[in-house]
Amino acid sequence: MKKIYYLILLILMWLYGCKTASPADPQTETETILDAYWMLLSMDGESPQAPNNTHTAYLRLQENENDVKGFSGCNNFFGKYTLSGSSLTFSNLGSTRMMCPDMEQETEFMRMLERVTSYSLSDRILTLYEDKQAIATFRTGNPDEIEKRSPDGKIIIKEID
Repeated sequence: MKKIYYLILLILMWLYGCKTASPADPQTETETILDAYWMLLSMDGESPQAPNNTHTAYLRLQENENDVKGFSGCNNFFGKYTLSGSSLTFSNLGSTRMMCPDMEQETEFMRMLERVTSYSLSDRILTLYEDKQAIATFRTGNPDEIEKRSPDGKIIIKEID
């Protein structure tokens, strides 16, 4: 009799633990800027250009190590971040040193990160500020979901679903 009781108890516990998975709501996925891929949408009010066969610049703030890692258009970069409330700063930034067709844009990207003093998050859009001036916007997701390109290589933002 005890075996039947334990079997029923085990089945009830198993049924209680089973839940129907529901699709994630993108708006609730980005309650924090940590551990998400943030794809560059604009920098100093301009849409970035990416040469053919390259990826969009992105950054990722890793929660446990306070490391920032990403891609600046040609090279990978790394460093540290400090986050307190809406204050955000980057430090000890470095990158790989491959030569690229447009090093100017990559240099501007790295300089922009050094100027960041705060951020705001709205829906899936991350805005970085230098004091009260917006200097860059990013969107969470992957490149296929976020972008399409115009003939001159500029990123055109797809509509947010």
